[in-house]
Amino acid sequence: MGFLERRAEQHRQPSRPGDRYRTRQGSNEPLFGAARRANPHPVGLPPATPPDAPATPPQAPASPAPVSGPPVVPARTDPSVLLGRTVLEARVQDILREYGLVPPAGTGPSRVYLARESGVELAADLHGMITTVFLHFHGDDDFAPYTGEIPGGAGRVPRRAGLWASLGHPGGSGDPYRDRYLGDYGPWDKWALDGFHLHAQYADDGETLTRATLTLG
Repeated sequence: MGFLERRAEQHRQPSRPGDRYRTRQGSNEPLFGAARRANPHPVGLPPATPPDAPATPPQAPASPAPVSGPPVVPARTDPSVLLGRTVLEARVQDILREYGLVPPAGTGPSRVYLARESGVELAADLHGMITTVFLHFHGDDDFAPYTGEIPGGAGRVPRRAGLWASLGHPGGSGDPYRDRYLGDYGPWDKWALDGFHLHAQYADDGETLTRATLTLG
């Protein structure tokens, strides 16, 4: 078969559907493949841009959690003002009710008035005059710890160092001792204040205030 016959034979061969997408001689890309891959969307249109999502409104900053502090103790009358006054006075009766001080029997004048929930105890003479006020700080004898202001400007901290800082050097002090019936006691201090004496009894550690005793000066 000559050259011309072979050329005619090639032109007579039917083309296959896939031939139109084959790579031509001398080319690395098919005729239409690159264009179709570059824009796969119909009729060559660019893809639709999705609408922007609605902006999230700014959130208000969270409020800080409240900080809990020590319980606020309502201010009460200075118990030292009871010294030298009788339990029959109207003003004294008001203060007794303020602290919840009642006689053990619950009725009539008494030599002793107790307020275990307030940590306060009173002693009176036969005429009903109050001679001694006890402030319990350590929960002894089923008394709740006294949480009010320590009379005489001694502050609220039931510690020996706090009393010395507020009241100065005491007029008298004592070493730890043992009571024959009541057991061991820590050291003590005593101050002569305006109109009364303050006796401070400490625990065995020599620092913790367990009881303050107020007496007439």
